[in-house]
Amino acid sequence: MPNTSLNVASHLARMAADHPTQVAVHFPRRGVKPTGTSEHIAITFAELNADADAIAHGLVAAGITRGTRTALMVPPSPDFFALTFALFKVAAVPVLIDPGMGVRNLGRCIADAEPQAFVGIAKANAARRVLGWGKKTIRATVNAGRWRFLCNTSLARLRLLGQSRGAYPIPDVARDEPAAVLFTSGSTGIAKGAEYTHGIFAAQVDSLKATYGIEPGEIDLCTFPLFALFGPALGMTCVIPDMNPTRPAQLDPRKAVAQIRQFGVTNMFGSPAVIRRLGDWAASLENPAMGIYAARLPTLRRVISAGAPASAASLERFVKLLCESAQVFTPYGATEALPVANIGSREILGETRRLTEQGKGVCIGRPVAGMEVAVIPISDEPIPEWSDALRLPAGEIGEFVVRGPVVTQRYFNRPESTALAKIRDPNTGEVLHRMGDVGYIDDTGRMWFCGRKSHRVVTPHGTLFTDMVEPIFNTVPGVLRTALVGVTRDGATHPVLCVEYVRVPGVVIFDGTEHDFHEDDLRAVGQQFNLTREIITFLEHPGFPVDVRHNSKIFREKLAVWADKQLGKNWSPTKAHGQESVGVEGST
Repeated sequence: MPNTSLNVASHLARMAADHPTQVAVHFPRRGVKPTGTSEHIAITFAELNADADAIAHGLVAAGITRGTRTALMVPPSPDFFALTFALFKVAAVPVLIDPGMGVRNLGRCIADAEPQAFVGIAKANAARRVLGWGKKTIRATVNAGRWRFLCNTSLARLRLLGQSRGAYPIPDVARDEPAAVLFTSGSTGIAKGAEYTHGIFAAQVDSLKATYGIEPGEIDLCTFPLFALFGPALGMTCVIPDMNPTRPAQLDPRKAVAQIRQFGVTNMFGSPAVIRRLGDWAASLENPAMGIYAARLPTLRRVISAGAPASAASLERFVKLLCESAQVFTPYGATEALPVANIGSREILGETRRLTEQGKGVCIGRPVAGMEVAVIPISDEPIPEWSDALRLPAGEIGEFVVRGPVVTQRYFNRPESTALAKIRDPNTGEVLHRMGDVGYIDDTGRMWFCGRKSHRVVTPHGTLFTDMVEPIFNTVPGVLRTALVGVTRDGATHPVLCVEYVRVPGVVIFDGTEHDFHEDDLRAVGQQFNLTREIITFLEHPGFPVDVRHNSKIFREKLAVWADKQLGKNWSPTKAHGQESVGVEGST
């Protein structure tokens, strides 16, 4: 049966009724000072809800109503929160795309989504007009500002139309009714729009509460805008960081720390790039005599880091900022299914790190409540129907497949991609999602991530997986990170390791020495393991290309093209004398 509580906007209305004076959003008025306190605009839950009500009335007057797919291109701000909840209130379908993915990719995503309305800042609307985004489908346009500017109306006009009309009656919504289209980051292939239903959003809220024990009244610093939208549903106040949301790796750690201290932040969501920035900054302030960090963040109860595996070295530096009772959680999931599994920094640093650095993969924890995970044979072909016969035994490497209440059922306007990623269970009617990640489940039920399926390197001697190989080489002093790619010559694919050294401005080398590019160091480490003995070609890279959403997923496809050009057409690998490679596909 329909249920109003399934609508995310109902959580905002509830908070406004129960805690009207609690601040919903703190937004920097003129930027954040690197030290001390800074002036912020404080918007209470009552004010945010009233603003969303007024905008919702205005949206309906502008022709944006229930079911209207609406491209929303507004940066993190009070307007972003108010507009998003207004769209949910009218049961429209927001279409959310990462603006940093580039003009061409943005145009492709908008073409896929076929939006009927477009709400954006002036810059986004100018691009829409000039580049013809959605010209065949968009019928209503809104400029998020005071003036109409190339649009049918403005946000100021929407507010004016609805400001005296009182609360907007949030409609009942069905569990399977479309709620939003969220585009993947496009880090491994083309960006695709995952269809979210109201039931999926409700299940995510329940899962986050149960998994992390988030309590009403907590304060969140969220460096990823979409996660911040869960704040009202979880009863949290959101502090908007002073940063470019499409460049989290450029976060100024001093500003983030200043906001955490000013507002007593208890929860923080950040990609591995953010964790690395904060940890590196803190390490630079360490007191050698005392052996402790000069900066502490005692109010933080937990930190959630997602988007890519966080390195143990980054976690080790960062957790020194936290109280003993706090830790960093690194949930596993994807836009299509989140969260799937969870693990904390204590278990990583105390146990699984050692195994990761020996080539066992990255432990991503155990499935969260309500989620079921299986491992199936690696295949690039569609699997129309689920069968338990597909399951691989514990310890055997294959592709992760998940089922549960947070799993999306399809991609919007991408039937071929849907066929490749989804499996229907004929017995239950459920849709399972193929994560596109390879790994295994150990005897205790923990999941171990070995890499993206599309990034596996199939050589004449066996298949190599990125996140089994790279952590071994990442232990070499001075190495920031590595990336395994394949280069094909004479019909055979050969492994090549791209290496990024710690030479980034503002980042320290922790043993106090400078490191030139020495293949001998890398080769010596590689020869210690059967898994990596085949890798004898190393290329230094000035800075890996990464995804725009989290700045953490390495674009190995681009690195493979770069490595091929660097080596030249006449290159052929030379096997080290007396070394034989060992096939590694299929088991741990």
